[in-house]
Amino acid sequence: MLYCKPCNVKVSGIHEHCPLCGGNLSGDTEETRSYPVIPPNPNRTKRIIQIISTAAVSAAIICFAINLLIPSETWWSLFAALGLGCGWLWAVIGIIKKAKLLNNIVWQCFLISALAFLWDVLTGWRGWSADFVFPSVCIGAMLAVLILSRVLRLPDKEYLINLIVCAVMGIIPLVFLFTGLLEVIIPSVICVAVSLILISVQLIFNWKAMYREITKKLHL
Repeated sequence: MLYCKPCNVKVSGIHEHCPLCGGNLSGDTEETRSYPVIPPNPNRTKRIIQIISTAAVSAAIICFAINLLIPSETWWSLFAALGLGCGWLWAVIGIIKKAKLLNNIVWQCFLISALAFLWDVLTGWRGWSADFVFPSVCIGAMLAVLILSRVLRLPDKEYLINLIVCAVMGIIPLVFLFTGLLEVIIPSVICVAVSLILISVQLIFNWKAMYREITKKLHL
């Protein structure tokens, strides 16, 4: 019978990884599976994306129609359409990457930050994306990866690279700070401090696993 050391449980059937934590198993594999393999249903995912896309396009068209019927000094429907587009993109990325939750968090961090900067530029650049959105998203992503890795009891190889990527992104506000791009510095200072603390903790307590995963990903 297979055995998972981190979870301290015995696992019956045929498994490549522990069903609880996803870690490696030791012991002998049994000849029969404890439950049948259920293949994924791509049609369901496709249908969900189609429904979300239809809803987003319909809502955008309705906004443009209302904007035309009720005259206004500004084309607010353009901003509404942009917001709907952002929401659609976040939802689609989340659905596609749902099988890898931590990777999904990193992708969402990149996506939300990029869209926030784009939206800020298109609306006349008021700086809110650099002052508030980017540092808040980075802090949220780091905490999400860290909390999920502990709750799910994931091995180092399952979360460490994602945590490092989010922490490196969290240092970027330091560039904004020294270039004078920021008007409100408190969120960015907190973000950089959290990032440096996380990187320092990993280097002090987990540097071997950190070095191993970085060299593996970079094929060094």
